[in-house]
Amino acid sequence: MIRRLMQTLLLPGKIRPWLMADECGCLNGRLALTALPRLAAILGCADGEVAVALSAGLDAQGTRFIKGHLQTEVEWICQRCLGPLRLLLEVTVSLGLACDEAAVDQLPDAYEPLLVPEDGSIAVADLIEDELLLALPQIPRHDDVRECEVHGYLQPAEPVLDLKNRQPFAVLATLLQDSQRSH
Repeated sequence: MIRRLMQTLLLPGKIRPWLMADECGCLNGRLALTALPRLAAILGCADGEVAVALSAGLDAQGTRFIKGHLQTEVEWICQRCLGPLRLLLEVTVSLGLACDEAAVDQLPDAYEPLLVPEDGSIAVADLIEDELLLALPQIPRHDDVRECEVHGYLQPAEPVLDLKNRQPFAVLATLLQDSQRSH
């Protein structure tokens, strides 16, 4: 049996984005989900890792950027059936560096702003965590209702509408009558 070697590159704790962009630097490696406390707090299970592939540089317009991809699989609780929900997150990162609010307004639309003073540094885990949090759906639920039914969810029955005898303003008429009686 031949063992497959897995190379896990260590990511630095902090980076200096402006310097990284000037040097066309790269961040490649894996980061444990447990190292992302805000994300881990909302997940059903924080086992697993995030695959990180980011590079920095200077585009043709002179904008310093950090681009790349993040990939992980997270487990959440489906808000429809309250069962476990495995969600694959594949996040495309496209950040333009800005040193102040005025510079944010000057960034091309292709970039999301990353506000960092020119001599400042940022925590790599915070950068990755922010991007993953932004990629999460507001209401996590299975795409297919049949997956929810496996966890005991019963889909509400469709209401039967009597279109022939439908009187859409009947409720308003009763409210008008009630208000006239009270005067």
